[in-house]
Amino acid sequence: MTTLGGTSTGGYLKLLLLQGVFVMSWSSGFIGAKLGAQSAGAFNLLFWRFLLVSVCLGLFLNVRLLRVSWAQIRHHAVVGFLSQFLYLSCVYVAIQNGLPPGIAAIIAALQPLMTAALSTGRASERSGGWQWLGLLIGFVGVSIVIAGQYGGSGRSVGLVMYLLPLVSALGLTLATLYERHSVQNRDAGLVLPLFIQSLLTLIGFTAAVLYTDTLSIPHDPEVLISIVWLTVFSTFIAYLSLWMLLRVMTATHVAALVYLEPPVTLVWAALMFGDVIQASTYAGIAVVVAGLLLVRLKRPTVACAS
Repeated sequence: MTTLGGTSTGGYLKLLLLQGVFVMSWSSGFIGAKLGAQSAGAFNLLFWRFLLVSVCLGLFLNVRLLRVSWAQIRHHAVVGFLSQFLYLSCVYVAIQNGLPPGIAAIIAALQPLMTAALSTGRASERSGGWQWLGLLIGFVGVSIVIAGQYGGSGRSVGLVMYLLPLVSALGLTLATLYERHSVQNRDAGLVLPLFIQSLLTLIGFTAAVLYTDTLSIPHDPEVLISIVWLTVFSTFIAYLSLWMLLRVMTATHVAALVYLEPPVTLVWAALMFGDVIQASTYAGIAVVVAGLLLVRLKRPTVACAS
């Protein structure tokens, strides 16, 4: 498999740094949602977020947008709908209705098992026995965390709100696999695909905010900070790091990093919002890390293509 900068120590450190950026930036999305969704409304917050994203990327790309083909638009429309519109709609609505960001991250972290189960197209993508064991151990860790948190303080939230992040996880899984199987044949860079996906996502949230009659101009400083936060960290950095990782790692290995988001989000939310961390959470985090290490250290028996 190709790695950033080759197989040198420098290349390994760059890849490790990119993985850290990926985990932190995706965790930041749950925190940003908590900052603004309950005050501004989920669809309204997402509308302004993707309006800002689309304007920034459009100005950056400029005349390069004239060379976009319909094939690229169709491809990235699928990716954008699954990884941005569907994923974010479900997560934000759940958080708006009281689901703690850490719990939303934990449920969405079931994505690795979905990815492993569906990664059957290529020999290099199929998960080996050790990978499955590591993913299942990670799932056990996630279950320990969610059981402790729900039993402690989460019963006031409706069950549907717990199911919405599952839909998010499925959407991102399908987008990840779709992009992974298509990226080798596409060389449009990273910024242009993100712009196309974001613009089409903006159209979707424009329809959603008009249909629900929740469009309003944000004035609350906390909401404005949330929009900028979500634009920079949770869109530009998060999605670019995702697609960069998919070019140098298998979809299963990238998805396994999602297991690190719940503990990071829980600690982050506890520091920022005073969310309570149950004692069982620490045990669950240890199990999650053990499963992730097993996935990372044990390689598939089939050699990966360079």
